[in-house]
Amino acid sequence: MTQGKDRFIILRKIKYGEADLILHALSPQGEKLSFIARGALKSKKRFGGGVLEPTHFVTFTYKMSSSEGQLNILQEATLVNDFAGIRKDYEHLELALHALECVSKVSQEGDKNSEFLFNLLGHTLKAIETASDPLVLKMHFYLKFLLQQGVVNAEPWMTPFLRTNIADTNQLTSYRQTVDDELQNVEQMVKHYLEHAGL
Repeated sequence: MTQGKDRFIILRKIKYGEADLILHALSPQGEKLSFIARGALKSKKRFGGGVLEPTHFVTFTYKMSSSEGQLNILQEATLVNDFAGIRKDYEHLELALHALECVSKVSQEGDKNSEFLFNLLGHTLKAIETASDPLVLKMHFYLKFLLQQGVVNAEPWMTPFLRTNIADTNQLTSYRQTVDDELQNVEQMVKHYLEHAGL
């Protein structure tokens, strides 16, 4: 088995058996990879301090699986950024987990050409920490996400959101009325797209 080491954003964590965890994580190339962390629920040395949590930006050392469909074997994980600010209240955390879900549904194993997905998710998690209005950030994330996926045609009202970096979302709070008017429609578009994304 070949050795691998890279940084990832953890998308999902699933308990497997007594002490193992299965993890889905996004690489900087936008590829979704799956790992098994054997004994993770017992090993404080290799995976201590709650490092294997969704939303965490981590460095993984692992053995790469030799065939498609097999899990990579996680050997060690170190925390790069836990985006602690997203856990300050339920609304911020809910938005973070929702962003993970959106990206998780469209990211694919073997796709190494989706850096934009990784960058969008990373910048969104960072922005959530300081978001003064999570709903404005939600709209901002949705529009960038849909445009990148080629699902939405840019309309004039979207311009401020599409021209502004996710990191600067707090500059868009004056467009709260637009968010109130349009969010329901955009949410429906995202929901519909995600329902068919994995087909």
